[in-house]
Amino acid sequence: MLKKLGYHLTLSSLVALTCAPAAWSHSDVFSDYSLKDAQAQAKKDSKLLLVDFTASWCPPCQKMEKTTWEDGSVKDFIKENAIAIQVDVDKDKETSSSLGVRAMPTMVLFTPKSGEAEFDRKVGYMPAESMLQWLKGAKSGKSVAEIEEASVGSDPNTIFQHLSKARTLQSESKNGEALDEYIFLWQKVDKSDKNVAPLRAAMIPSMMKRLLASYPEGKAKVVKLRDEAEKAGQRDDWIVVNAILGENNKTLDWFDKAKKDPAQKDAIVSSSTQLEPVLFLASRWEDAATYLYANPIDKVNKMYESAQSMLKGDEHTEVSKEFDPFPTMVPLIYGAYIGAGRDAEAKKIADECLKLDDTPQMRKVLTSMEQSMKEARANRDKGKGASGKAANGSSKKGSSSK
Repeated sequence: MLKKLGYHLTLSSLVALTCAPAAWSHSDVFSDYSLKDAQAQAKKDSKLLLVDFTASWCPPCQKMEKTTWEDGSVKDFIKENAIAIQVDVDKDKETSSSLGVRAMPTMVLFTPKSGEAEFDRKVGYMPAESMLQWLKGAKSGKSVAEIEEASVGSDPNTIFQHLSKARTLQSESKNGEALDEYIFLWQKVDKSDKNVAPLRAAMIPSMMKRLLASYPEGKAKVVKLRDEAEKAGQRDDWIVVNAILGENNKTLDWFDKAKKDPAQKDAIVSSSTQLEPVLFLASRWEDAATYLYANPIDKVNKMYESAQSMLKGDEHTEVSKEFDPFPTMVPLIYGAYIGAGRDAEAKKIADECLKLDDTPQMRKVLTSMEQSMKEARANRDKGKGASGKAANGSSKKGSSSK
């Protein structure tokens, strides 16, 4: 009887253990202190205190569990310089409420100097590099503003916070302050960082241009940016700022001189990304084909290699099977040759694109570009014809008056 009862008890225990929900274990970077005890220990050791507010149902929180909080550099820094605790907002509502936490994840930071007063906080997913930069900045004794200024270069979260602030200032008609935010981002965002470079190359200039349309008083500040770029030999930036100011004619003047100078060939090629929209807006397709895409087949193949590398993703990213960036990368090369009337060479470009990526999307892109560029070419030539007739008419009228 006892053996039978023991068997049932053992079986019941196994069933209970099997059916029980899995315990949520946090990273070993966190200590098991309460907030009050953690504050006392941080004060005693003269260390930073990091409080991570999290929840089991929060996807960004779980992502940080697998990435940020398991990063060796983050763990080593915290071990040497900080006390870190984690608060489950569902289990410890009192602590969450006392620090006004309303979204997860929220990281609240205290320093030896700030004591029990909050030094700074971050809301939302933070990758390891951003976390480390934030913690190191706090330990160095920098102010929140100084840390933010240092981190804005490569931290998408901080950049978007500034963009949001600028848009809010615009909506409140505080255009001067909004422009200062955009200029701050232009000067601080790291254009060599592939994760944030597109923001500096396209989004920020676009927003500045839109702002200047309704706030011409800010033009002098942007002109200063252009002068600084030219003085520093930053041709790419100089071209972009010309576009912000609506003065592409300055870029075209430089280009027309540069293309006649063999010594400037590399300068033109290195600035091809910035020159593309300028030449296309001016219907200078022959120039684009000749000077930006002199070896189109080679360029198409390099773009294909770049597209293939994008499909691989990384350890934190899973790329969709439907994602195919290549068709979006080639239209301007193909379009330049169509616009220039170099149709035989354009066909070779199209054939190469289809050899590499014969998909419905690629065929659609090529067909659409061919149609639009032939229409644009016809309209340009028609405009030239009308201008020529007008000029001849004026000349004949002048002759008869004599």
